[in-house]
Amino acid sequence: MVLDPLIPSAAPRPATRRVVIGDAVIGGGRLHVIAGPCAVEERYVEHAVATAAAGASVLRGCVLKPRTSPDSFQGIGRDGVRLLDAARDTTGLPVLAEPLEVDDVDALRDHVDALMIGARSMHNTPLLRAAGRSGLPVVVKRGMSATYDEWLAAARYVEREGNDQVILCERGIRTFETATRNTLDVSAIAVLRERTDLPIMVDPSHATGKAAWVAPLAMAAAAAGADALLIESHPDPHHSACDAAQAVTPAVLESIVAAAQALSAMARCPAVDTLAECRTTIDSIDDAILQLVEHRAQVVRVVQQHKTRDRQPVRDPQRERAVVERLRARASVLDIGGVEQLVSAVIDVCLDAAAVDESVPAPERDLLLA
Repeated sequence: MVLDPLIPSAAPRPATRRVVIGDAVIGGGRLHVIAGPCAVEERYVEHAVATAAAGASVLRGCVLKPRTSPDSFQGIGRDGVRLLDAARDTTGLPVLAEPLEVDDVDALRDHVDALMIGARSMHNTPLLRAAGRSGLPVVVKRGMSATYDEWLAAARYVEREGNDQVILCERGIRTFETATRNTLDVSAIAVLRERTDLPIMVDPSHATGKAAWVAPLAMAAAAAGADALLIESHPDPHHSACDAAQAVTPAVLESIVAAAQALSAMARCPAVDTLAECRTTIDSIDDAILQLVEHRAQVVRVVQQHKTRDRQPVRDPQRERAVVERLRARASVLDIGGVEQLVSAVIDVCLDAAAVDESVPAPERDLLLA
């Protein structure tokens, strides 16, 4: 993605407020992913370990569930906080949970690191106030049919209690379309950047209602400048106690985290207000570079397999010169020498990775690399 630095609106604007959940700074220049099963189950600690290994920064740990039907699973209940404690101790990650009533706030306070006001509770002003008084960061989900102004007003109820650690979460709104569970309003990210300094989170799981569509909408949110993603994941989605159809596996979650963070780093304006923010931005860019080079190396392996089959030389000087010329024309900071060094280093690293690919017969590989 090439963004014109001369056009102020070419890249997503970052949030200016920072909200801290454990070690995750939401709005700090790096996209974070909050993930886990829709509802806490008896094997939650195992699920949490898999979620942490996939790259999540915060665990989703809802022991209470607001459901449309009273016949649906309502959550494991307050007794499930023991599992939240165990998950925090085992993974070292902070936990986000949803209270349904004012009394739930006190019951959860010592076992979680942040609270989430669900879409059904966005208009519950006593609950918003109680969450604000908790002193914990609060994620305010957008109601199913709420306008931006109504959503921002709900966040102000939390802030009026002296709590400025608030995150807005877009989770899709109800429209005439029935193919998806809800309709994800990606435009909310751009519009709300003009109206608030609050970080913006996006929940593609509830927006789609289907696991196969979670990744594309997560990418759209990352490209639009979301500060965080909220994703439902489960090691065995078909046996998830709640919203099984929209839960992704840890393997899919890992790919979403990597791709979304890389895309976010490339798309957003760098946060350069402080040295710490500069370093955070550089870390995100370095992560993106590594992911892209590793992806390139995987493609190069396939190329080398074709070359081995056709008995072609590993390196093609003419092709390499064309790559340098193409990139030199696109570079605005690096000179020709810098571009040549970069291209040479990337090619060498990718060929080294391809050279150890056991799918290429060793004698032919050694001959071609000689």
